[in-house]
Parts: sequence; C-alpha cells; structure tokens
Amino acid sequence: MHGFRWRYAAIVFLLALAYRGTYLLEASRQTDFNVFYMDQEYHLGWARALASGDWSAPYDRLRHAPYFRAPLYPYFLAAMLKLSGDSTLFVRIVQIIIGSMSCALAYGVGARCFGQRVGVITGVLCAFYWVLAYFDGELLLPVLLVFLVLLGFVLAFVAAERGSIPLAGLAGLVFGLYAVTRPNILVFFPLLILWAVRISRRAGKRWAPFVVLMAVGCLLPSTLVTVRNRVVGDDWVFVASQGGVNFYIGNNPESNGMQAVVPGTRETWWGGFEDTQAIAQDAAGRPLKPSEMSRYWFRRAFAYIREQPADWIRLTGRKALAMVGNVELMNNEPYEARRSRYRTLRLVPLGFAPIFALFLVAVPQMLSVGRRRDTKPPADDKMRRSFAALILQFVLVYALSVIAFFVTGRYRVPLVPFVMMGAALTVDTLVLWVRQRRLVPAAGLLGTSVLLAGLLMVDHFGARQATRGFVTLTDAQDRLAVGDLDGAIDGLEKVRAERSVRAPEVYSTLVRAYLQRNRDGDTPIMLEVLHEGLADYPNDPELLWYNVLCHGGSGKERETEKNVARYLDQRPNDIRALYIAFHTAISLGKPDDARRFLARAEAVDAEHPIVAKMRRAASSFNR
Repeated sequence: MHGFRWRYAAIVFLLALAYRGTYLLEASRQTDFNVFYMDQEYHLGWARALASGDWSAPYDRLRHAPYFRAPLYPYFLAAMLKLSGDSTLFVRIVQIIIGSMSCALAYGVGARCFGQRVGVITGVLCAFYWVLAYFDGELLLPVLLVFLVLLGFVLAFVAAERGSIPLAGLAGLVFGLYAVTRPNILVFFPLLILWAVRISRRAGKRWAPFVVLMAVGCLLPSTLVTVRNRVVGDDWVFVASQGGVNFYIGNNPESNGMQAVVPGTRETWWGGFEDTQAIAQDAAGRPLKPSEMSRYWFRRAFAYIREQPADWIRLTGRKALAMVGNVELMNNEPYEARRSRYRTLRLVPLGFAPIFALFLVAVPQMLSVGRRRDTKPPADDKMRRSFAALILQFVLVYALSVIAFFVTGRYRVPLVPFVMMGAALTVDTLVLWVRQRRLVPAAGLLGTSVLLAGLLMVDHFGARQATRGFVTLTDAQDRLAVGDLDGAIDGLEKVRAERSVRAPEVYSTLVRAYLQRNRDGDTPIMLEVLHEGLADYPNDPELLWYNVLCHGGSGKERETEKNVARYLDQRPNDIRALYIAFHTAISLGKPDDARRFLARAEAVDAEHPIVAKMRRAASSFNR
C-alpha cells in the first residue's frame, strides 16, 4: 500500500498496547473488575454456554431459536474462553492486542489517503484516545467493530490499487463479518458496491468479477446466519430479530432517544426481553415467532412517526445532536463518569467534541485530497479522492443508521478512527500553514474549529449531571454483586434521598439488598421503600413482585391476594406468582380460585417443577 510504512505501524501498535496494558492493569485492581451485568453479562452467559455446552436457563432459550442479537462477538468470546479455560482476563488481553492492531490499521488507512504525517497523527490519537482503550477492555462489541471496519477498508483499498479480485472478496467478507456483529453496516453495502464498480472500471480492470466477489463476501455471513435461523429456529430472521424492538426504543412518544429501555418493561436484560415478547404476544392474542415480534415493534414505531411527525422530527434532531456531542452517553454503565477512577484514562484529556470539530473543518480538504502530494511515489489522485469519499460516505451513512434507532456513546465508537483522520488532517494543515507563514487562513481554520468545539461541548440535555446519580447507583449494584450489602444499601439510600435517579430500579435494587441482608429492623425500612417506589411506579413489575414476596406468608392473605393480582395483571404467565396466588387462595378457603391458578400454570408450562408442587397440593382438596 502506498504511503504505508511498517515501522510506523509497529510504533503505533506498541504505543497503543502500552497504554491499554497500563489501563488493564489498573482496572484489574478494582473490586468490580469481574462484575458483569446487562450486555456484558448476556454476552458472557451466551459465550459460556457455547464453550461448555451447558445450556442452563435462561440461555437455554437461545440454543434452538433464531438469534435475537447478531452472534459473532459471543462466538469470538466463546472461542477465547475455550482456549483459556474460562479466563475473562485472557479475553481482555486478547482484546487489547486487537485494539492496538486497530490503531495500526487506522494509521495505514490515514497514511494511504492523506499522507504519512496524517496517518501517524491518526494512529497516535487512536492509541491514546481513552474511549477506545476503555472499550477494548470490556466484553462488548466495539473492539471487534473497530477492527473489522478498518481491516475492511484497508483490504478494499489495496484490492482497488492492485486490481486484486481475491482481495476484493476478502474485503467484502470482512465487512460481512461486521454485519453479523452489528447489522446496521448493511445500509453501507450498496455504496461500497457502487464504489467498487466505479473504481474497477476506472482502472480498466475486470470489473465484473471484482464487484461480484466483493458483493458475495459482503452478503455471505449474513446469508449463512439467516439460513441457520430458519433451520434451527423455524423462522426467517435476517441475522437477528432485535431490530424492531431497538427501533421502537428510539421512536416512541416516551423516548428521549438515548435510553435503551422500552417504556413499561423491566430494566434488567432478561426482564426487558421477556416483557417485550409478552407485550407483543398479548397484543396479537397468540404466540408469535421472533420475526413477527420484530414486525410488531416496527409497526408501533412507524405508527408513532405517522401520528406525531413533528414530535418525531424533534426527537430525531435531539438524537443527531447527541450523536456528535461531547458527552459519552452511557448504556451498559456510566463509563465517562467512572473515568475519574483511572489515572490512565485521565492521562490524555481528549473528548469527542474537539475531535469532531477538527474533522468537520477538514471535510473540504478530504474531498480534494489529491492536491496534497506528500507521499512518495505519488499515489493516483483520483484513487485517493475515491478512498476519502468512501470514508465520508461511511461516516455519514453509519451515523444516520444509529440516529434512526437510539444513540449511546458506544454506538459511535466505530466512527472514531475516521473522525480522527479528519482531525489529524486539520492538525497537519495548521502546522503546514504556520510553517509557510499563512497565518490568516490558519487563524480562520483554528477559530472555526474552536467555535464548533465550544458548541458541541455544551451538555444540551443535562446528561452529564444525570449520569452522576447513575454512577452511585451502578457502584451500589456492583457492591451488591460482590456481597458488600452495607455498602450497596448506603449508596442506594443516598440515591433515594437525593432523588438523583428517577427509576424504579433504585427501589427494587434497594429492596433486594435489604432482603439479602435480612437484619433486624430492615423489614420496616424495606416496606417503606416499597411503598415509596410503588407510589411513583405503581405498575412496575419488579416492585410489584417484591411487594408480593414481602407480604406473602405474613398472615395478611388478603393483602397478598391483592398484590399478586396486581402483579399478574402485568405478568400473567409468571409461574412463581401463580404459585403464590394458588397457595393464597387455598389459605383463604377458595379452592375454585386455586384450581384456576393451577390450570393457568399448567397452560404456561405443565412440566415445570413448581406446577408439580401445585398439583400435589391440589390433590388434598380434590378428594
């Protein structure tokens, strides 16, 4: 590849590896280093089932069903766990190596398109950008997404330069692997194929095989996954079935465009999954296949767009602004607020807004890049401009694909290396103009960048302040996970007193902590927490369930009967609640009600052990 030097790539790789290794060492000393929840917990549970063959609940439901989420990262994780004997530390070490390779690839793409200096600056910025380093150590998708997209561009550019048909197919395959990690890149594929047509024809190569093989590579992984979904799950699901739910999350009357929860569902991973299924099936009045559930949520989202177009336009504008803002919107955890824990992450005070501002002012130069002849031998100007144009198309289309759903900080991570390239081009231009004593245009370029950065750094939605409360909440949840019940209760009570987080999980998590501690004097406080939580969230399923647990067996059968009825209104197929309702009916001398609850439980799962207990109990009053 023109403009690529292995020694520079090696230097960037080693710098990135040293930074990430230092961060990983520092993070390993934190008490929550091996605490995983939400998406990380889901990925880890799925991967362990794949690696061990032990498909225990709730992951057993993934084995013979279409994929709900794209599968490549859990399969990668399973392979690493299998190799290491279930060591998550080994996984993280492998991931920081992959992340460091991504920095070297970013150098390569930048050098090829914009020259050596820009490539080196890009690689160094990526090496020390704390967000990239952070996600390289998490059991989440960005580490693979960044690597695959950069590798795909490198292979596509080399294939175009050499007219290599095999490399074109390999480039397409790498992009195709990205699609089975996160499918939103599929919207970029038509642009990639059109680019392949133009570039191969212009070079006078055999354009048809070049384009066809790239297209086949792009579509092969997603096609194989789709066929697997049909064969294993008896349903035509293209890659994964979560698209409808995710689209509704970001396009509904209650959405803020940045919170990954369907209104009215539990905020736990499996709780939310089950609730969205139950809502769709209750609306249809019958069991639904995953593809049908996805279509149900798409229909609800489009109905909102049709009925409230002005509100939807405002919401979309809000998401677009959040996409380019400086705040790292949390999803799995409030990582920006937690950054203060780590000296390594605080070392380079670099945020997204100044980088994106530098990128924006570089766009005209990126489109006319052929005028900058700073590689030897000179690359073909038209080829370089086509590369730069393809990068800009990817940035735009990918950003729009995120905004169409909902925005979080980690969803824009795959764009970071390309934004870095524009920022590096602006820095290189400023240095060049200062050396040439072109001070007026340099001052104009710098001033525009500073103005844009200032506008983007404004926290328009108060997200950073809101995040502080979530930091306390998630820290308390981490303490609860490692058994520090007193510390968890102290943190949760602080959030409750300050009302810094308005969410039912504050109350449900606090009740769970009190239940686990089970100390004298905890019961009255727990009931007070429940009363307060239900006053604000009267239909929250978790709070209703804990209300059933706390009153069940207390001698207040009528109170229990009322509570469990409220809960079953929300979760009519919950075996545990049906069991409690069954025994409460027996205690109240209502055998007919008890029989009805038994019949409902048998209709849900006749083979469930709890149902067997109910049958044995029912035999005593059926005689």
